[in-house]
Amino acid sequence: MVVCVIEEKIKVFDLIKNILKASGGKDCIFLYGNADFSADIRKYIAENDILIFRYINPALLLNLHLGEHLSYYSNIIDLAVVGECGKYMDCIDILRLGHIKSVLLNIENSGGVNPRNNDIQVITCGLKEKDTVIFSSINLDEQTVILDLQRSIKNIKDEIVEPFEKQINIPEFILNEKTEDLILSLTALTCCGRI
Repeated sequence: MVVCVIEEKIKVFDLIKNILKASGGKDCIFLYGNADFSADIRKYIAENDILIFRYINPALLLNLHLGEHLSYYSNIIDLAVVGECGKYMDCIDILRLGHIKSVLLNIENSGGVNPRNNDIQVITCGLKEKDTVIFSSINLDEQTVILDLQRSIKNIKDEIVEPFEKQINIPEFILNEKTEDLILSLTALTCCGRI
């Protein structure tokens, strides 16, 4: 399973890694750019249901050969997480990413993303009631957030995740992160079945 995190400053990518590390998460590999493994290692990864998180700088999306960078693991991207992309946001065309199942983004960044394929699930997260995922509460004293999934989604294993409200304990060093990055990271982990 492949999750691509597209952002300029690697904030969400590192936050996902830190949340998993703090919770003892296993069976994940984090790759930067076009890092690759041998065919044997790729086969082992696929056979053992290891989740691959790949950081992609949005400037690479200007390169028409992006599909070559992503095809090392799979022709299918299970989840594309679109973080803060600055000046590159208008250049993103989801179809360039190849066969993609779901796109996760902050609704504020959705202007340049236009998945023309109705088979692509678009999941928005943020602080507005119309978002698919919101924080219904943030308690800094108790170091918790309440993640609120407001409508059903499919996770990366094609399982339906029904709406829920879930309290999540967050270490203080993670809770101090920008709210938009934190909700994007927690939603990505929910889509991956890690929360």
